Amino acid sequence: MNYQLIIQHLQSCGYSVSAANVLARDTIEVNVTIGSYTITLIHFEVDEITSMPSFYLKDPQQFPRLAHTLSFNDYNLASICVNVTDSVSVNYEVPTLAFEDSLKKHIELLTKCLTDPAENKKELLREFLASWYSLNNTKFNDVLCLVDSPEFCKLKVYAPEGKYGLKSSVLVHPENYDLATKEPFFKIQVAQRKKSPDLGCILPLPCITSIPWNVSDLPKWFLEHFELLDANTKKKFVTTFAQTRKNIFWVIFNIDTSSGKSWFGLKFQYKKSKVNKTFPLKLESFTEWNIEACSIKLFDKSSLIPRGGAFCDLQDKHVLLVGCGSVGGYIADQLASCGLGNLTLVDSDTLSIENIYRHYLPIEYLHQYKTIGLQFRITTKYPWVNVIPADGCLLELRNDSIINRYDLIIIAIGSPTKERIFHDYCIKNEVETAIINTWTEGYGVGGHAVLDIPKQKGCLRCAYVDNENLCRGLVSNLNFLKPNQDLTRNLSGCGNAFLPYSNLSAIQTASITTDLALNFLQGKVKESSKVSWKGSNLDALNENLELTDRYSSFSKSLLFTPLLNPECDICNE
Repeated sequence: MNYQLIIQHLQSCGYSVSAANVLARDTIEVNVTIGSYTITLIHFEVDEITSMPSFYLKDPQQFPRLAHTLSFNDYNLASICVNVTDSVSVNYEVPTLAFEDSLKKHIELLTKCLTDPAENKKELLREFLASWYSLNNTKFNDVLCLVDSPEFCKLKVYAPEGKYGLKSSVLVHPENYDLATKEPFFKIQVAQRKKSPDLGCILPLPCITSIPWNVSDLPKWFLEHFELLDANTKKKFVTTFAQTRKNIFWVIFNIDTSSGKSWFGLKFQYKKSKVNKTFPLKLESFTEWNIEACSIKLFDKSSLIPRGGAFCDLQDKHVLLVGCGSVGGYIADQLASCGLGNLTLVDSDTLSIENIYRHYLPIEYLHQYKTIGLQFRITTKYPWVNVIPADGCLLELRNDSIINRYDLIIIAIGSPTKERIFHDYCIKNEVETAIINTWTEGYGVGGHAVLDIPKQKGCLRCAYVDNENLCRGLVSNLNFLKPNQDLTRNLSGCGNAFLPYSNLSAIQTASITTDLALNFLQGKVKESSKVSWKGSNLDALNENLELTDRYSSFSKSLLFTPLLNPECDICNE
């Protein structure tokens, strides 16, 4: 990239720009006057522009603490956050304009921070955690904190005992917290820790009056903010926490900011590793302690579930999934990943070697019951889901006292005969639970899901009206492959016939099914509906298979449409 042209262009725009060398690297240097301050911005040269050109503030210590900057004390530079750089579409074809635009944004931000102290302080407090994280010099990963109140309480803090997974995280919970009842997932993790827990506490701060520049400022910062605590909290801290003799103390703070409640912490460790001491409350005492700033992440469903794009309002829902094969396995995982709180799995089959390339479960679950494998896999992946495995089949569930317990039943067994028999039972016994039937067609042509809501027009039989004679049919009118064709393959003799479709087809069918289920459970879909996805017909045509007229005319892939068929004898009695 021709930086000489960039320098000339910026000079033509009125900027004081020159080539320079910083930290043994080629740079360009821009000098700007803002109010009474003269600032120098440094850009390190790059071979090509892949994101917004970045500039660093030189000598940040000579200015007041500025919002949206992060100091690197070893290099006497501070980064400036003007945007999430990768999210901005940059004019890389014309680098001169990209640099002009970026430099303008950097200067505008610094001008606001330097000329409006009140706004700068407000922004500093709003982004306090970013400043705190810059002090994080810990050797461990996340500190996962389970709390039920922001008020003062004593904590048990479990040190990490591994390099990866939750074993690599510090685990924290209140001293008298009922883990078994409230957080069984967390209890399992804590039970695996071999070392005795350290002592910690929560301190709710009324406000923040300063922000530490570096780790050496932490003792003074702590004492300054300790004095801001209300008398009751301060008394509890001194009498129930600080007088205990320990080698390690943890203090976890919380503060209300305009962005919400922020959590952050300090770890105090006495330098003589085998000596226990009371908590230091005088500035001179801190010389005997190592202090580490640490980030705190709450192990809390109300924040983690929506942060991952899932839904807290599904936590009290209970779904019965019948069929845990290639489609059902992915439905189970997708439902859990969306925040479902309770899932019952029904299947009597075990995972076979033939299915490992299109099943959710990996090969280590070979010969295991699919329901049990899914239970373990899902509950170790998602903390707040209760999965109940059950050995059985669809027709054994013809008991309205059982199936009416659920908010929704999903049937993913790919057996139209059994599904119609079960539907007959539900109609006869006025079952109150909505039911989704889902299936994948072979050769990648598509998949379908139908939602049958009791007391609403539209039922499973609507999807089985024969389009030619308008009577009840034996195959679904949603299908893309014509009936009475040999659709199965057989690679190794009798008993091993299978319907050929890929893992991608199974996932796609699972996705439309889960989407339909979520929309029903959240009250967004209130009428019986159907949804299909349409794939390529190439593999089917290569096998000389015939496709239905619906395949040719279908143009509403992934869209929910009414299930009601005007010729259905059940819905139009």
